[in-house]
Amino acid sequence: MQDEELFPSAARYVYILSEPKGVDLTNYHELDPLEQLLVSQSVDRRKAEFGDARWCAHRALHELGADNRGPILRGERGMPLWPEGFTGSLTHTKGFRAAVAAPKSKVLALGVDAEPAEPLPEGVLEQIARRGELSQLHKLRAAGIKGADRLLFCAKEAVYKAWFPMTHRWLGFEDAEIDLRLDGTLVAYLLVRPTPLPFIEGRWRVRGNYVIVSTAIKA
Repeated sequence: MQDEELFPSAARYVYILSEPKGVDLTNYHELDPLEQLLVSQSVDRRKAEFGDARWCAHRALHELGADNRGPILRGERGMPLWPEGFTGSLTHTKGFRAAVAAPKSKVLALGVDAEPAEPLPEGVLEQIARRGELSQLHKLRAAGIKGADRLLFCAKEAVYKAWFPMTHRWLGFEDAEIDLRLDGTLVAYLLVRPTPLPFIEGRWRVRGNYVIVSTAIKA
């Protein structure tokens, strides 16, 4: 599935809506045994999330013509290890799982993150937000955007998911200043040095009960 509002045209995006309180292990049990092993000691809810997100990833690769490429294993800091020649990102939260993939000849790195469109738990915003980002949240709330602080959190996560596979370096919440724009776009200004690029661009949407953020670094 392609989402032209959120992702580059070369990417394929697949998602699953599930029962928030349900636990369906169907997709987990259909994974390659090496993928299952990554969460074999986890509780069933974690297995279900993992299985659904990996199913989305394999489906996205299939839509790109990358069949029979083997399991998507896990690298440094949990980074998904995509088949040679492809890049992508996964996300899961209660009731929602998704993945996006693209050929590296078109896109160097991708990030996607989704969260319920509701306020962050008390005290979290102060830990993740830079001073300049707080004024943006006031504008978003005034425009009727649900879960504006959750949107900022998602944006930070999506930026990190695109950054880490490219650099293999940590990026803290304070290491990027996010410019969230009312037109559904964003620019993350990278404050760490050295950096291979000065900023990462992205897009965001509120879809139903979820905020979804994508980032992309084009080839």
